Amino acid sequence: MIFFTRKQRLFLVGFAVFYLFLLIVYRFRSARDPGSFFFQPEEGYRPEYSIKRIDESLEYLRPYNQSFNDPAHPARNFTTSSDNATICVGIVTVKRPLEQKISTTVASILDNLSEKERDTLTVHVLFALTSPADHPDYSQPWLPNVVDRVLTYDQFDTKISTLQRLEEKKDVKRKSIIDYHLSLKSCYEDTQAPWIMMLEDDVVAQRGWYNHTMQSLSTIQSWRERGSIKNWLYVRLFYTEKFLGWNDENWLFYTAWSVGIVAMVAVVSIQARRSIRSLQGTLNNSFIAILCFGCVPLLIILYFLAGRVTMLPMRPGVHLMNTHGCCSQALMFPRENVPALLEYLEKARYARPLAVDSLIERMANANDLDRLAIVPSQMQHIGAASFKENRKQYHLKGPHPVQGAHGVWSMEFEKAFEP
Repeated sequence: MIFFTRKQRLFLVGFAVFYLFLLIVYRFRSARDPGSFFFQPEEGYRPEYSIKRIDESLEYLRPYNQSFNDPAHPARNFTTSSDNATICVGIVTVKRPLEQKISTTVASILDNLSEKERDTLTVHVLFALTSPADHPDYSQPWLPNVVDRVLTYDQFDTKISTLQRLEEKKDVKRKSIIDYHLSLKSCYEDTQAPWIMMLEDDVVAQRGWYNHTMQSLSTIQSWRERGSIKNWLYVRLFYTEKFLGWNDENWLFYTAWSVGIVAMVAVVSIQARRSIRSLQGTLNNSFIAILCFGCVPLLIILYFLAGRVTMLPMRPGVHLMNTHGCCSQALMFPRENVPALLEYLEKARYARPLAVDSLIERMANANDLDRLAIVPSQMQHIGAASFKENRKQYHLKGPHPVQGAHGVWSMEFEKAFEP
């Protein structure tokens, strides 16, 4: 039976109180960390800033949603040239089971731009249906008033019969590869833009995405010139923290780190006992064992339970994200690497189909290309329902049914920007 001295009992009681305090703290701090034991889905997936941005975007679009010519809002489709564009924005849109988000996506990347900034963007929207009129937004007045190029399959050298067959078979993966290839190709061949930004049709941008992104691209270019980074394929404007937790492939590092902490506490305790006479009665061998195999492991366990995003948050800026980046909602490609990606996607459509984001990652790995990400996310995924699903009913509440967006959600986006 172990008998503790008064000092040992005081320490253990104090540790228990402190540990309980930490449990309470991280119960709240980690509520939005999907890699945490304390993660609360209702809190983590709650839309806040994105709701504000949806409302602002739709309000911006209101004066453009008129069928008559408004001199104050001339039609982009007929009055602009993309010759001097800095960024070509390629968006593939499909008919989704519930509310269409393409209007929000387009409006949110434009509503806070100055006239000069707007002229540096050319927006291409591909209606990826063999019968584009089936898309609810295809005939909307805002489309030619805001978008620079409205694209359909008829404008490409592609077999409509093949696309119809893929639609009938619901071969979403193979058709998505073709659609992404066509949209990317449109931006590459029809403009000289040095940057091509590919967006899915169910994202919303934060107000200052343009300036933040251009500053980040300038930073990346300076890194490249100095040789700080190697060639890179894309910079990610959206990522989800869902896959940024304590990943299994690093278990050896985590174990070594934990053992090292325990060993350090043991060495410091023994050294303190030798150096400080008043601690000799307290830091006996049995109490050191309790510290090393009881107290310290409990703190280490809590550290991991709290979640990686909570304990090791990424600082705002540009980060390397060669692994665990998800998904393809918003990617910015430098023009020089687009031909290789187009060739890779062209070949992939005839092989065993994979999701587009998986193909892009494979291409980057095969060519030893870095992938970067802007932190925090500049875009949020707001899809209420996926065309990849085959569900008869969706039980969604609220004026904007975006909560959780199928788990593909940026927790930080909702808190990083002022509503």
